[in-house]
Amino acid sequence: MPRRPDPLACIGLATLLLLASCAPTLNLDASRPASQALSSQADSPLKDRLAARIPPGESGFHLLQGGHAALAARLALAQRATRTLDVQYYLFHNDTTGKLVAASLLSAADRGVRVRLLIDDIDTADKELGLATLNAHPNIQVRLFNPFHTRSTNLLVKGWQALRERVRLNRRMHNKLFIADNQLGIAGGRNIGDEYFAADDKLAFVDLDVVAAGAIVDAMSQSFDAYWNSAAAVPASALPVRASDQRLQRTTRILNQFRARHLDSDYGRALTAADPIPGLLRGTIPWQIAHADLIVDPPEKVLRHSESSSRLLMGQLAGLGINPTRHALIVSAYFVPGATGMAYLEYWRSQGVQVDVLTNAYAASDVPIVHAGYANYRIPLLEAGVNLYELKPVAEPIGGRLRDLPSGSSRASLHAKTFVFDDEHVFIGSFNFDPRSALLNTEMGLVIHSPELAREVTAMAENAMRPERSFRPRLVVETRDNKVVKRLQWTDVHQGTERTFDLEPETTPIQRGLLRVLQALPIEDYL
Repeated sequence: MPRRPDPLACIGLATLLLLASCAPTLNLDASRPASQALSSQADSPLKDRLAARIPPGESGFHLLQGGHAALAARLALAQRATRTLDVQYYLFHNDTTGKLVAASLLSAADRGVRVRLLIDDIDTADKELGLATLNAHPNIQVRLFNPFHTRSTNLLVKGWQALRERVRLNRRMHNKLFIADNQLGIAGGRNIGDEYFAADDKLAFVDLDVVAAGAIVDAMSQSFDAYWNSAAAVPASALPVRASDQRLQRTTRILNQFRARHLDSDYGRALTAADPIPGLLRGTIPWQIAHADLIVDPPEKVLRHSESSSRLLMGQLAGLGINPTRHALIVSAYFVPGATGMAYLEYWRSQGVQVDVLTNAYAASDVPIVHAGYANYRIPLLEAGVNLYELKPVAEPIGGRLRDLPSGSSRASLHAKTFVFDDEHVFIGSFNFDPRSALLNTEMGLVIHSPELAREVTAMAENAMRPERSFRPRLVVETRDNKVVKRLQWTDVHQGTERTFDLEPETTPIQRGLLRVLQALPIEDYL
């Protein structure tokens, strides 16, 4: 006899469907005219200033390690743009730094600069009116990438839609770009939010960006155009909200007042002091002149179940023919190598290549489920001879600079994504060494062929890998009851004394129990 449906389940499903049917939806027929970046040959003050610093046909680079410098550089680009600003991010928070950036975009638009803002739709449900307000400015266009068609802040409705369209909505745009006049661009690991720019008193992300100038910026702009004009980018005019001119004027006034107040604060003065752009334009801060390649996933990656591996970022990286012969350094906030990654790492080790990996300790990770994926690989990695380093949530002040961590921040977490091969080639971008970055999200990054920059990034990583700042996992092999048992130990140095841990450092029994549960879940492909 067939089983009768559960009445409560039926009521729940009916309620969910009713909520979903009542929620507003995107207008997918909204006009989305194509547009292109400003020609790199077009006149602009930035072009004239850079002509004296970057040789014709070459590219110049400057690393942005600290959070203050990274935000100041973005605000400086917005302030100096005279023709165009192209801005692309995965996350754009409505917090202190998000408001500072939004104010700078509005100020540029008021000067006549065309602003194109492209944001992934993963975190915009409560920001629709703000985005519509920006989009109401005649010189600002906002588009959402791979959006949720049903618009609701209700978690049940969002969850139902995510389940119904799980293949498409599980694929996100993780790219990060900030480009002024197609002359100066910033790429790297940072989104727009306080935790990325040393403005959060609870969490500071250890991250890395790079300012680029010269020939490579045109490739960055072409990448932006491809995403902006793709079928997955939907204009903010499709949102079921509208912003009046009065609201735009009021928002502009409030944000300008907010910016003036904060730039006159201790934080604002720290931004001014850390801003590298004036020095780079004057020549008092040198550019690193080098050849570079932009590698970027096609935007169609979010719409198709499969793409030719050669077209994806990892395939493009392999196509550059960069094979380490001495040393491979991998810095990745979320490190889940998978079978393919393990094959590369084991092959490099078989060829005598030293492989160092810096990632987060469990106590420092902001995504425990991804750390569980990494934890499953620790013993195989150590058996292969890979050196592992796990960044602590709080480091000792031992001199040298690891992070731009504001006083009072309770913990730090690694967020940088950078690789260095043979101290000659360095990748800086949005790509984490995990299956999600490889197969699901779109990613991008610069491969800069510069021994100087490679050594600079290596020095940063080695500073972070010091035992005062990172735990070092090691493999312990024991015999118990005539059986070989493999387990982990961690070592570090605290206040000048070496310590050894037999359990995950600085974690509670509940956290360790959760980790064991997460490790058993068959979800690696989604991490």
